[in-house]
Amino acid sequence: MVLKRASSQKPLLNVPLGAPWWILVYAAFLPILVLFKRVPAEMAVGIPVLVALFIAVSKNYWKWLNAPWFFAAIALSLLYLLLSPFSLNPNYSALSAILALRWPIFALALVWMFELYPDALRLFERALLVVIVFIVLDTMAQYVFGVDVFGYPQPSPDRLSGPFNRPLVGTFTDRVWFIGLAVLWFLLQPKSEWVAVLSATIASAVGLLFLFLTGERAALLTYLLGTMLFLLGLLVHYPRWRLPVLGLLSLLAVVVGGIALSQQAMVQRSIDSTLYAITHLGDTVYGLNFKVSWAEFMAHPWSGVGARQFMEYCNTQLPELKSQYAQFGFPHSCVIHPHGLYLGMLAEGGVGAFISFLAMVLLLMVRQIRDSLGNGTPMMAYFGSAVILTTFWPIQSSMEYFNGWVSAVVWTGVAWSLARSRVPYRR
Repeated sequence: MVLKRASSQKPLLNVPLGAPWWILVYAAFLPILVLFKRVPAEMAVGIPVLVALFIAVSKNYWKWLNAPWFFAAIALSLLYLLLSPFSLNPNYSALSAILALRWPIFALALVWMFELYPDALRLFERALLVVIVFIVLDTMAQYVFGVDVFGYPQPSPDRLSGPFNRPLVGTFTDRVWFIGLAVLWFLLQPKSEWVAVLSATIASAVGLLFLFLTGERAALLTYLLGTMLFLLGLLVHYPRWRLPVLGLLSLLAVVVGGIALSQQAMVQRSIDSTLYAITHLGDTVYGLNFKVSWAEFMAHPWSGVGARQFMEYCNTQLPELKSQYAQFGFPHSCVIHPHGLYLGMLAEGGVGAFISFLAMVLLLMVRQIRDSLGNGTPMMAYFGSAVILTTFWPIQSSMEYFNGWVSAVVWTGVAWSLARSRVPYRR
């Protein structure tokens, strides 16, 4: 017996029905591996890349890489590689360009695995849902008692770290939250529509309070964006629940708002400082990052300054801008990256890198929306878009494209979005 792709597409390969035990173990532990430590995250990425490439070479099977967004990713890395001789550090820039290609290959390898073995996809989703619940409970314990279950203390009065021992809990959880919300929705919706609506709406309110209390502003803003996408899908595709949902949202807004307003340190960090950063961008470190990025782009519009060379170029070629970082707590150096993916592409790769990156993101969105609608699961288009946009929304402070640990989390989410769009839940 062979496994056919769970969507309407043709089978990828003839394989036994049901995932081998080692794939199930990998799927179950993948959320833990990518979320909590850098080295396990790199291993969790490297192993499927090597296995998939080995199978592709030995079987001469490359169709799993046939995706327009992946060709844009190849163009991006190839462009950075070709431009590396113009970098301040050619060898390092060239290596960064080559290694960056492992992320989209990892995503497609996961999609391939999840399409071949939907039971592994289901196991991954349930494991991730458990991990998300644990992170929220552990972080709330740290908020209430001052330490989490591992003994990690609250890093500051207006920040939380949860089980990460660093104030990253909001950033990481935000990038997988809508996977957990989708799992909750698709598990409950076939059994009871009103239970699914009620549970997903309450979970969204809990997530809002959680992200607010972490004190991570960018994570809170992108969470709001993803939540608005989910609610839009709910109101568009389930019209009979519009009034109950709007009423419940109003009630939850009062409850969450009352709790939030009682925490003045968090209000100042998550709301007041965010509004100030938006209205006085030029007086913030984000505005300075924009100035440096634009100065680097204008100096080298076609070649950029080289992959991962934002800080080095700023330190050595832009002394006036470098000196301004002292007022933001960086007395001896510029920041390591521009904290904006699109700014980074302009500064480090020039016009070509920016266009290639933008094309990759747009093609990703088109792929997952098209597959979701084609498989008759329009809500998946909203969930998948929420997962992708928590990282790739243009106007936000974000990681750099070449960063390892965060990218493992990001591309795991991208892989899930693409795979679940092609492997719909069965009633």
